[in-house]
Amino acid sequence: MSVGMNPDVQELYDQVAACLERDDEGALAAAVRDARAADIAEAFDLLEDVDRSRVLYSLPPRTLAEVVVLLDDAVRGEVVEEMTDETLSEIVTELAPDDAADFVADLDVEQSDEVLEHVPREHSDQITELLTYGPETAGGIMNPRLIALRSDETVGSAIAGLRKFAPEEDLHYVYIVDESKRLVGMVPLRRLVVRDSNTVLASIAEPDPITVRVDADQEEALRAIQKYDLAAVPVVDADGLLLGRITYDDVMDVASEEADEDIFRMAGTDAAELETHSPFRAARVRMAWLVPCIIGTLLAGGVIALFASSSLTKTQMAALTLFVPMIAATSGNAGIQASTIVLRGLATGELGASRIQYVFAREVRVAIFVGILCAALTGVGGSALLATMRSLEFQVAIPEDVRPTLMGVAIFFGMICAIAESVTLGITLPFAFKRFGVDPAIASGPLITSANDLLSVTIYLTSAMLILS
Repeated sequence: MSVGMNPDVQELYDQVAACLERDDEGALAAAVRDARAADIAEAFDLLEDVDRSRVLYSLPPRTLAEVVVLLDDAVRGEVVEEMTDETLSEIVTELAPDDAADFVADLDVEQSDEVLEHVPREHSDQITELLTYGPETAGGIMNPRLIALRSDETVGSAIAGLRKFAPEEDLHYVYIVDESKRLVGMVPLRRLVVRDSNTVLASIAEPDPITVRVDADQEEALRAIQKYDLAAVPVVDADGLLLGRITYDDVMDVASEEADEDIFRMAGTDAAELETHSPFRAARVRMAWLVPCIIGTLLAGGVIALFASSSLTKTQMAALTLFVPMIAATSGNAGIQASTIVLRGLATGELGASRIQYVFAREVRVAIFVGILCAALTGVGGSALLATMRSLEFQVAIPEDVRPTLMGVAIFFGMICAIAESVTLGITLPFAFKRFGVDPAIASGPLITSANDLLSVTIYLTSAMLILS
């Protein structure tokens, strides 16, 4: 049993495995007929490849569609490759337009065209329209299925419309539009059920509803739903025409995707790594991030070599080099702390570009205190280490031109300057990346960490040279 597995999933897996072992297709179909799609998808991951197709073809079309969407990307890709175009068309037909568009987008162009030809015309038109929007925009994740009525219609007509609507659709509001289909209000369903059927919708509608533009980033929809505690947010175009809606569960998927993406970026890899079982392809993804680290480290080594030929003596340079890892690591961690605070604020919408001055002022004050404390510890510690090495007559003697106290002062100021530089990068780079449309999480990845190592070493050795020369 997998650690942390739901007992219902374990029981379902045991039943499915037993049916597969007996080659009892009838019992297999019965075992999965009433099971939840999410439980089937979780149990599906535990099955051998040869058994997966048998389970899928035992599922009714609607359940099959739900299960396929819930599978991990890598597993879904393998499953889809084995399916016929007819089966894929059945899946697309059963899915909501937004989910179907995501599914079709993963197919190659020729296969997607073939699949859409066997999908009902209205449904395929909606899917094709959604595919014209960027995958990470509000239009790319919206569901065009909704109920839109005029303000002069009644509660009775709204309820009649709800009854005709697809029963599996998750509806929260009836939207009010004018003659031009522009959104002018919305009515929560709870108001409909407590009002007389003759009540005019205009009298109970919420005017000027919160909306998101169809070309806005999907994160804007997430922030709108979180900030205003909405069950769904309507999507409109530049003229205010109602195009679709984004529900709470849609943006929860967005939040999960964005969080995963940020974690991958900060760790120096990519979500594409999860989409492959090949260690070579995964290694290629990681190397794309590690090569800049190698380059940055080589440049930092070049900086040390450059300072070795400066006014510093060889023994002073050797002593200062002892503390380069400590300076780089401590300042780098201070910068990561600052960038993490900024990244979280940008991700949740709590921080905008207009608040960079506030964030900068706060983090600078924090950096001053942190810098002084770290510098004091490293300065005193470094001075004490050199003095101890001299008094104990280590194998490598400490020459007279390496004065522990003065070295401690150099380390002290070098640490303060390095932390100040690192915190500044940690604050400003996420804002700058966001401004130019680059994922701010990269500001905490290996690329920027390498840049910080290079700068911190340069600043540390420069300040030391000024003090010791």
